[in-house]
Amino acid sequence: MRRFVLILFLLVGSILVAFKFLKSSSSRPLEEDFYYVLSEEEKQQLQTGDIILRRGYGFVSTMILRMMQEEIPVTHLGIVIRANDSLQVAHSLSSTVSDQDGLRLQQIDSFTHNSYDSSLLITRLKNIQSSDLEKIKKQVAYYHMKQLPFDHSFDYKDTTAHYCSEFIWRIYEHNLKMLKVADSISNEEKYNSLKTFYDTDYFDIIVNHHQ
Repeated sequence: MRRFVLILFLLVGSILVAFKFLKSSSSRPLEEDFYYVLSEEEKQQLQTGDIILRRGYGFVSTMILRMMQEEIPVTHLGIVIRANDSLQVAHSLSSTVSDQDGLRLQQIDSFTHNSYDSSLLITRLKNIQSSDLEKIKKQVAYYHMKQLPFDHSFDYKDTTAHYCSEFIWRIYEHNLKMLKVADSISNEEKYNSLKTFYDTDYFDIIVNHHQ
C-alpha cells in the first residue's frame, strides 16, 4: 500500500511539473519593452478582419508544428480588431498554455511578443468589403461576451467551444458566409490545418516575415 501511494505521488508530481513546464514555456518572458513587434508602417496597413498567424513560442507550439506539417511554419492565429489607433487580436487559447482559457482580446504587441522570431504572417480575405468590418467586430464581441472555453477535443462540429482556427471559421464561413473554399477541399483539410488562411486563392498577403 505504501509503495502504491509513493508511485501515485510521483506520478501526480510528474504531471504537475510537466504542466508547469508546458505552460511557462509557451510565453516569452516580459521585459521592459516587447521584443518582437510589428513596425509602425506595418501596423498602419492593418484593418479589422485581418488574420494574423504566428508560430507560438514554446514546447507546445513546436510539437504542433511537427504534427501539422504546415507549408509555412505557423501554429496559431487570430483576428485583428482595429478601433481608432488601437490594434487588438482576438484569439482562442487553451489553459494548458495560458492563464486564461478560451477567447481573449490581446493588444497586438503582446500577441506578437509571444511569437517565434520572424514567424508573423498577416493576410486579408480577398474582396472583403468595408461593410463587413463592423459585422466582424460584432461577431468577435458576441463570442467574447459568451466566454466559450477552448475546444480541447478539436471538434469543429461542436459549437460550445472553439479552438483557434475553428473560431475564425465559425465567423467567416458559418455566420457571415464570407469565406467559401473549393468543394474539393475536405473538412479535415479545412478545419485541421491553417493552410486556407494563407492560401492566395482566398487571402492576400499583407505582412510576411517569412521572406
